[in-house]
Order: sequence, then structure tokens, then C-alpha cells
Amino acid sequence: MDDLTMVRGLLAAAGLTATEAELAAYVPAYTGQRASLDALYDVPEARYADPALRFRAGARTEDWAR
Repeated sequence: MDDLTMVRGLLAAAGLTATEAELAAYVPAYTGQRASLDALYDVPEARYADPALRFRAGARTEDWAR
């Protein structure tokens, strides 16, 4: 699928309309963003890494003010 078709589809799914001039601006922006997002997943070493911080409700806390 080409980028123009993808942008049209994304806008349609969101219920938005765009003029041809707006589409002409959105397509290059989408292309750059898509490449950046794809690059996030191009690091094989980080495939199974878990970068998310976790909230543990049972974690012990200490008063730092003491």
C-alpha cells in the first residue's frame, strides 16, 4: 500500500476529511513518522527488553524526609 492510500485510510478511520493540499502535506510527514517508528523495532538486541517501569502496590516505601 502506498503512503497516500495509507494516509487516506487513517483519516477515514478517524472520521476526518482532508483537501488535496492537506494530503500533499500529510503524506511526507507520515512517511517520516512511519520510518521513525519502524526504526524503533529495528534493534534486534532490544527485542525482548522490557523498558517499562512498573508500579508495585506492595512495594515498601520509606519516608525520604527523615
